[in-house]
Amino acid sequence: MSRRTLARRLAPVVAAAALVGSGCAIQPNDNTLPGQTAVGDDGYTVEVHFDQIENLVPNSTVQKDNVVIGTVGKIRTEGWEAVVDLHLLEDVELPADAVFSIGQKTLLGAQYVEVSAPSDTAGGRLAEGAVVPVAQTGTYPATEQVLGAVALLLNNGGLSQISTITGELSTALRDRVPDTRGLIRHTNDLLAVLDENKLEIVAALESLDSLSAGLREDQEQIATAIDRITPGLKVLDQERNRLVKAVTKTSRTGHRAVQVIHASETALLANLESLGPILTHLGEASASLPEALKLGLTIPFPVMTARNAIRGDYANLFATLDLRDSSLLSAWLGGVLPPALQAGDPVEDPLAPPAATPDPGTPAPEVPAPTAEAPGDQPAEPAPATPSEQPTSCGLLTKLLGGC
Repeated sequence: MSRRTLARRLAPVVAAAALVGSGCAIQPNDNTLPGQTAVGDDGYTVEVHFDQIENLVPNSTVQKDNVVIGTVGKIRTEGWEAVVDLHLLEDVELPADAVFSIGQKTLLGAQYVEVSAPSDTAGGRLAEGAVVPVAQTGTYPATEQVLGAVALLLNNGGLSQISTITGELSTALRDRVPDTRGLIRHTNDLLAVLDENKLEIVAALESLDSLSAGLREDQEQIATAIDRITPGLKVLDQERNRLVKAVTKTSRTGHRAVQVIHASETALLANLESLGPILTHLGEASASLPEALKLGLTIPFPVMTARNAIRGDYANLFATLDLRDSSLLSAWLGGVLPPALQAGDPVEDPLAPPAATPDPGTPAPEVPAPTAEAPGDQPAEPAPATPSEQPTSCGLLTKLLGGC
């Protein structure tokens, strides 16, 4: 056998040995396998974000209603999210709000991506390069989770507590089924009202957040105010009994006032009813009353002419009062003296002792005419005129007695 023939026979064996020797570093799922769905020109690629992907691997299938419509491409991480590239068939139209979930065919089977699309596609459809957020993804329970739950149940994990809870609920609902149903209906109504007013509730929470932020900024001033108000609160606490007594007495006063009002209600209503006509007539005379007050309350300067009589905000008055007896008699009697004063006889004082009777043979002394000296440098008052020279004017007393 020639060397050339031996080399040809050993070449496949060496290549197979090389592949087997390096097989631990070869991952079939790292590359796209031929024959996969939608990996050619008949598909497009979208980017889907998951919270967790369990045991999903590249080249897994994408199914919708148990029909394969695509293939899982590369899987990578961005922050705390897993990003999966999905190759989907162009012929299958999916809405933009489609939901992608990671499921498992059997308990020990491979995982796949399940696509559930709503019937309404008004929001548009997925296109090349579309990004599906985490809110539109989910995960079905994995085999490990199912086996863990089964083991928990088989090991009496929680079964006794469930029995206790069921018994307590039965005891609590015994003979209260209608009330419980009403409570559930009212709770449903309450939740409906809360759902209708969720925008207002959110706005109130945001306002409360702003208030809390403002209080946080002013915490030093608030602490100072609390420190300063502490002594006042201590005084109020010391005077609490007196304040309570004062409030109690005020309540009693109000109660007695109510009793008085109830007792005098009839009389009060009668007085108000009687006051009605008076107020009505007063309203009718409202136009004439101010004009009458202008003339009656502003004598001697009526309000209509006061502006022309007095200028400024004040007035001066200079007056001379003559209180002499002759002036007063002239003013009261109008210059007409009584016969006793005309004859020169003095006015007799009824309390004075009787005067001595003069001797008939002794002539009567002459009585000088009364004169009045004017005060200061004023001229002397002239002697009263004789009856024939009296003026004809009437005095105030004569007018009152009807003499003129």
